[in-house]
Amino acid sequence: MVVVSDVDVRLLRVFRAVVEAGGFANAQSALNVGSSTISAQMSQLETRLGYVLCHRGRGGFRLTDKGEALYRLVIDFFQSVHNFEMQADALRGGMTGQLRIGFIDNIVTDPHSPFRAAVENFRQQPLNRARLLLDVLPPQELEEALLDHRVDVAVGIFYSRLPRLDYEPLYLQREILVCHRDHPLAFADETELAAALPSTHKVLRSFLGTHEFPFASPGGDCMVSSISHIEATALMVLTGDCIGFLPQHYARHWLNTGEMVVLLPDQLYRDSQFSIATRADQLRPPPALHAFLGSLRAAKVQQGAEAVRSQVERQFTSIVS
Repeated sequence: MVVVSDVDVRLLRVFRAVVEAGGFANAQSALNVGSSTISAQMSQLETRLGYVLCHRGRGGFRLTDKGEALYRLVIDFFQSVHNFEMQADALRGGMTGQLRIGFIDNIVTDPHSPFRAAVENFRQQPLNRARLLLDVLPPQELEEALLDHRVDVAVGIFYSRLPRLDYEPLYLQREILVCHRDHPLAFADETELAAALPSTHKVLRSFLGTHEFPFASPGGDCMVSSISHIEATALMVLTGDCIGFLPQHYARHWLNTGEMVVLLPDQLYRDSQFSIATRADQLRPPPALHAFLGSLRAAKVQQGAEAVRSQVERQFTSIVS
């Protein structure tokens, strides 16, 4: 029987950091200790448990079968500790502990996103002493972080739905197809674009795959780059020979300066669904998570009301003028 002591908990934290960093050397910055110290701590944990957790050496870092099984147990253990701390602190009144939020990049500047308002509302709630831990991750890593209990809630574009997660629509983001002003298609007409688009060099968002460009030619030779972050798409487009989808709000700067040109904005666009993702097993979410989800939903309703009001005002202005 293994009895967990304070020393064991410390060693398990080291083990988790090593696994998530992919090896001893990569874990040095996260643990703020040298590789030799990490190696000694891992050996101590293996001795304590009585079995080998990983192979390390010239062949690289690799978990044993028992190491992989223990890692899953460690994730569950620390999540239980995290939930205990939040629930125990809640008994004192208000919200305390840590709330870990993961989200994709470049959503703060989107005027249609309720995310910023939700964070602001959450932080201003009375008796809120919860500490926010924010992490910007690629969309495909957000779901993995949720399943690994590294974040409590995620906001992003989730093309595939995983059975162990719950998804709730939040808002739509308009994305437009753009190119550099010096690109051959920058001033092409509709007929020229239709003929040239299938074989034009494209920047592909890895989490969407070929669904992003249904008009691409078979074989994928025109897909010159696969990216996870919006800034990488912008960089490739600005090199001059690629086209790619960018959020309309994010591309506005380069469109205003003339460095980018939008291609058939009334035809070639995407409305990507942003969603809230949480673990399906959280039947009673901790107070801080429950409050933040409430803030997101309230901000969503408020954002929708403002959008309707703006549309009515534009229609009224158009009629009057």
